[in-house]
Amino acid sequence: MKPVRGRGAAHDERRGAILEAVFEIIDTEGTHQVSIRRVAERAGVSVGRVQHYFPSKDDLLTAAFTAINDLGTARVQARLAESSPAEALLTELIPGTEEERRQFRVAQAFETHALTNPELVAQLRQGYDELVGLLTVLTGPAAKELLALALGLAHLTQTGNLTPEEARAIVRSGIEKHG
Repeated sequence: MKPVRGRGAAHDERRGAILEAVFEIIDTEGTHQVSIRRVAERAGVSVGRVQHYFPSKDDLLTAAFTAINDLGTARVQARLAESSPAEALLTELIPGTEEERRQFRVAQAFETHALTNPELVAQLRQGYDELVGLLTVLTGPAAKELLALALGLAHLTQTGNLTPEEARAIVRSGIEKHG
């Protein structure tokens, strides 16, 4: 019996490889260097293949933006078993491994790019509103303060001013102070 055409593991794998190529370009060169042609070259596929999954550059960037945020959500969900929900959410914003630091850089590049794209800025705003809403349930009125603390500390780990462990300890202290 011949395999049926359509979505499947190979489809998702090819789509993921294309998105990974976007992440690589953004991490090393910035969002302004993303083009369908450059992504195709980096992913080792044809321009037509990229356009099959993402008809335009905007579609490609929107999908990559969503994918990088989904990776962050998955990391938080994985950490939920180890700590309180508030701690898991806030400490996971602080990158610890090299892959997490890369994801953070890509996410930050997308956030900067989103500020000039109404569709992406709306998605970004909605994501932060949802995060603040959840944190408010978990921590009370200090949610925005704790989120700002964690995001600021995340930047300080990127520059080497703090270790991830130091930054996470500060977040835990903030949660305890407001909890």
